[in-house]
Amino acid sequence: MTVIQELEIPTIVNTNEEIFLKEKLHNLKPEINNVLLVQPIQIQEKKLDIRIAKNKRYYMYPPYGLGILNAIFKKNKIKSKILDLNFEVFDFIRKNENISADDLTSQWKKKLQNELSLFKPDLVGVSCTFTMNHENMLEIFREVKSKDDKIVTVAGGVHVSNATEMVLKASNDIDFANTYEGEKSFIEFINYINTKENFEKVSQISFLKDQDLREIKKKDPPDQDSLNVIPDYGDLKISELTNIGEIGTFRYWRPKDSKGSAVLSNKGCRARCSFCSVRNFNGKGVRAKSVETVIDEIKQLKNDHGINHITWLDDDLFYGVDRTLHLFNSMVKNNLNVTWDASNGLIASAAVAHPEIVSAAAESGCIGAYFGIESGNDQILKKIYKPSGVKHYKRLGPLMNKYPQIFTRGFLIIGFPDESLSQILDTINVSVEMGLDWYTVQLLTPLPSTEIYDQMVDAGKAKKGDLNLEGEGFTMFSVRESERQRLQEEKNKRNNDDFVNLLNANKEHVPTQKELNDLWFLTDYEINYKPILKQENKDKLIKLEAFLTDVSDRMTRDNPLSNYFLSIVKDKLNKKDDAKIRMKTVKKYLETSKYWQQRFKAIKLDY
Repeated sequence: MTVIQELEIPTIVNTNEEIFLKEKLHNLKPEINNVLLVQPIQIQEKKLDIRIAKNKRYYMYPPYGLGILNAIFKKNKIKSKILDLNFEVFDFIRKNENISADDLTSQWKKKLQNELSLFKPDLVGVSCTFTMNHENMLEIFREVKSKDDKIVTVAGGVHVSNATEMVLKASNDIDFANTYEGEKSFIEFINYINTKENFEKVSQISFLKDQDLREIKKKDPPDQDSLNVIPDYGDLKISELTNIGEIGTFRYWRPKDSKGSAVLSNKGCRARCSFCSVRNFNGKGVRAKSVETVIDEIKQLKNDHGINHITWLDDDLFYGVDRTLHLFNSMVKNNLNVTWDASNGLIASAAVAHPEIVSAAAESGCIGAYFGIESGNDQILKKIYKPSGVKHYKRLGPLMNKYPQIFTRGFLIIGFPDESLSQILDTINVSVEMGLDWYTVQLLTPLPSTEIYDQMVDAGKAKKGDLNLEGEGFTMFSVRESERQRLQEEKNKRNNDDFVNLLNANKEHVPTQKELNDLWFLTDYEINYKPILKQENKDKLIKLEAFLTDVSDRMTRDNPLSNYFLSIVKDKLNKKDDAKIRMKTVKKYLETSKYWQQRFKAIKLDY
């Protein structure tokens, strides 16, 4: 059954906008025949770590949204092509040694200029999903306009939708922003450029007029026809993505040599978490593809690209019990024989309310699942409008432990407005009691156009208009918190004598931002590492061995903490020689790092 609900009613358009739009288009391409769709690099070249890239540590998702647009354009007889600069740069890193940031810049600029010369696009669209892509997006548009300033340039994606005015004012090289979901609005905009007729069909387009933001706010979300579209990636090497970087977060638990890609089953989320931008981008409610379309998409990935593992892009995969069961059961009936993970996060209350969904998920090939936990304090959960509570979390752990083949992880956040040490301790205690296999602890980084961002601006804890270009708090798409600790170590000029166990301080104290940086380490230790000392369940130990090996050998640099506990896990699994080797590695790392020496002292680890 297809689920469609709560679509927003189009708003009335100011007729002046048509005059301004025609003025904007006057000096640009009079007709759009060729469209080039560009996916930027996920992180600025100067911030990219070559060693981490060679360890396949950065994310390498297919340009899913651009694949959908490409399919829709071709259906509408518009010639289009995708250029995945993220793939091009990381493929270049894989194949070359002794390269610099300047080499990476030259590589993507060469690829872009070559495509501009050969394909001769009339319009170039760049998808900017994350804030970390911001600077790269601006550079791409600069290159495009340097080639031909009459090419129509359009920015789109989640980041652009969240911070439209900031994006447009950041560069004179961006003509338009196509905000929110573009399956219908983008093609109608191109039709208007070509005909100058049917302005009433133009929607979700923003631009500047004398440095003032002009917006055609009317929304035209995808209908069922445009939802049931399978991405067309053209000649992109989808089968190579796994060999270059990450798709999902469960590489260590996937079948060996599996090839991964991504699939979207539905759009939107039933929840309205105050820190999340999904509702701002997708609107209220959840809209689903037909199960038949999803099955066909997986078959196509498997047959055309050899894909045998998929990561769901859904923000609410378990929405609609009957449809979810139908999807998972259809995967079994069609003998797809793929494994899958839900790295975007599942809603805990949906799982515990309908354990039959978890059973069907396991049967259909689930090997990894993230759950959005965020906090172990009901007061905080209520403030941020989480659809789950502590009572659900305490039932979730025992439920998921029935399926040892599924590696279960939880998203946690610390640093909510006015969150005290006592409330952070609640998060620690509930997480340990739940007993998921691992947790990702993040520092709150408010995104523009989210409710919590506005709250923090009003409270004077954030400055309106500021963008988090470092991406330090967003662990799902770049340098994760564990690697962030290494960066902190490298930048840290203090002697580390002031690092103490802040969890022993006054429980009503609200940590400062500086204190939160240290509390991240302590929270991560208490939730993830310390319980290993008492862990004796063999299934859990085997999972921990796989994960900690990946952390120690691929995900981070010179990490004595992960190696220390990997040594303990190896010893518990009766791999004594391996355990001794790991402990020698710990001592070697600690000899050269006062940063880690002080932390080991604070948490009372004897090495």
